Amino acid sequence: MLPGRLKISRCNGNFGQGINTAGTSYQVTYHIPVFAIASRPQYDSHSVEICCIPTRSLVGSPASRYEDRAPVNRKVPQLVHLFVLPSSSREVSRANKYIGAQPAMYSKRIRIVTASDTETGPSVSTNNVIEMLDHLEVCFNQWIDSEIRQASVTQVDGGPIGEPSLVIEDLFNGGMALECKSKYGIPVVGWWITPASSLMAITGHEQACSKTVYDSLLQLDARKEPDLFTKANELYLQNVSDRLVTIPGLPAVHEWELSPQSVPFIPPFIVYLAPRISNMLKHIDELVFCTTFEIEPISAASISTAFKRPVTPFFIGPAVDLVSPRQPDDESAINEFLDRAYSEHGAHSVIYVAFGTAFFPLPSTQPHLMAALDEIPKAGFKFVFALSSESAGVDQAWMDAHVQAGNAIFPKWANQTAVLEHPAIHYFLSHGGWNSSTEALVRGVPFIFWPFMGDQPTNAMQIANVHDCGFELLQVRTGPAQSTAYRNGTEVKIIGTQDAAREEMKHILELSKGPRGEHQRANVRMLGKVVADSLGRGGSGDVGLENLGKALSLA
Repeated sequence: MLPGRLKISRCNGNFGQGINTAGTSYQVTYHIPVFAIASRPQYDSHSVEICCIPTRSLVGSPASRYEDRAPVNRKVPQLVHLFVLPSSSREVSRANKYIGAQPAMYSKRIRIVTASDTETGPSVSTNNVIEMLDHLEVCFNQWIDSEIRQASVTQVDGGPIGEPSLVIEDLFNGGMALECKSKYGIPVVGWWITPASSLMAITGHEQACSKTVYDSLLQLDARKEPDLFTKANELYLQNVSDRLVTIPGLPAVHEWELSPQSVPFIPPFIVYLAPRISNMLKHIDELVFCTTFEIEPISAASISTAFKRPVTPFFIGPAVDLVSPRQPDDESAINEFLDRAYSEHGAHSVIYVAFGTAFFPLPSTQPHLMAALDEIPKAGFKFVFALSSESAGVDQAWMDAHVQAGNAIFPKWANQTAVLEHPAIHYFLSHGGWNSSTEALVRGVPFIFWPFMGDQPTNAMQIANVHDCGFELLQVRTGPAQSTAYRNGTEVKIIGTQDAAREEMKHILELSKGPRGEHQRANVRMLGKVVADSLGRGGSGDVGLENLGKALSLA
C-alpha cells in the first residue's frame, strides 16, 4: 500500500479543491490508512476538525513524507480551523517538525496526538500489519471515546471547536470507525486514494463475476488459522486462474494478471482485510476517490452500483503537486547528470527508473532487471535509478560498471517531481503507484510499467493500454502471472527468461524513439492537462470536492 495525501481547502466560499488562482494547493500529507474527523464548530459554520491516523507499518519510511513541504493555499484559514494527526509515538517528532515549518496561520490550527498515549499497553511490532491494525483500532476507539467525554473544548483563535461529528476513513482501515457510528451516531464516509477501477479489482467486484480467487481466500479466518501465511499462499496458487476478468472501463485480462509479481504477504493480507472492506462498504453512503473522473469515466460511472449497497461517489482529483514542492539543487549529482546528458544528447535522452519507497523487483528477477537496464545505454540513452526502497538491492559491480562508463547514476533518493520536470527525461520506468503515476502524467512523461500488486496493475492498464501513454513489461512477471497475458484478444506468451526481458526492453526503447513514442508523449501531455485542469477552479475535481462538502454539510 502506498502513501497518500489529503487536500482540504476553501474555494469560492465552499468546500473546494486545493487550487487557488496561483495554481498552488494546500496538502496535508499522511500515510494510509487514514481517519479524518470533522468537528462541528460552535461559532463558525466553516470550521472543520480533521484527524488523520497513519499506520506506519503499511509504508516503508514516513520521514520523507512528513518533511515534504507542500504548497499552501492562502484561503485555507477561511475553512479549516483544526487538523488533528494521530500518529505512532515514534512519528510525532517528525510530524511536529513538518508542521512547525508551516506558516503560523496553519501550524497553530494543527494538533498532534498519538494513539500510544492511550492506556493500551506497549505498541505492537510494526512488522506485523494485522497486529498493528488491531492495535490501531483499539487506540482509535479509546481516543474518540475520550474526545466525546472530555469536558474541556479545544480552542482555536479564541473560539471553541466542538466534539467530532464526522469520520472520513480510508477503506484500508477496514471499518475501524464503524463503532463510532453505532455508538455515537457519528457518520462515516469512505476514502479511497486510488482510482475506482482498482477498488473493483481488489474487492473482486466486476461485470459477470463468477467465483474468484478472492472467494477461495475468504474461506480462511485470519484470526483462527494457525499458519495463515502458508495456507493463504497455498490457496492463492491453487485457485488463481486464467479466467478473464472484466472490470468496467478496463480491457479484459486474466485473473493472475491482477498480481503480476508473486508477493507472498498479499494473500494473507487479503484474507484479513477483504472482509473488513466489504463490511465497511455495507455501512457507508458516500465514498471519496482521489482520482479524476475523465481518466476513467466508465469505471467511475460504474462504481455507484458496483457493491450490494449503492454509494454516492465523489471524484476530487489526485493529490498531486502541479509545481514541484522542492526546487532542484543545481549542484546535486542527479541534476548535474541530467544537465550533462541534456547538453550532450539533447531532450529525452535519459530514462528515469524508480519503484517507490515500498516496492522493488524480487530477488528472482534481479537478473531480468539488470538485463533490461543494460539495453538502455545500448539504445543511446542514459538512466537515473533511484534506490529509495529499503529492499532495494542491485549487484554493486554491475552498478559500478555503469557509473564508470557514464551510463547511469544510482542515488538513494531522488527529488522525483524535479527529475520528472527535467527536459532530459525520456520515459519513466515505474511500478505504477498512483502518486508516481500522477506526478509523471501532469509533467508529460510517458511510462514503462513494472507493476507488482494492488492498484498498480490497473493503473498500468488504464494509462498504457486504454490511453496509450506508455508500455508495460510482461517478460519480468513472476508466479502464476508468468504464463500468458491477454492483450486485445490475443494470448501473449510469458517466456520469463533474462533474454526475453532484454529483448522486450530493446523493442520498447526502439518504439519509444519513433512515431509510437511521439504519439505516446502527445497523449500523456493531453492526459496530464486533463488531470491538471480537473484540479483547477471549476474543474471536475474542484466541483467534486465542493459537492462533497455540501453533501456532508460542511459548505
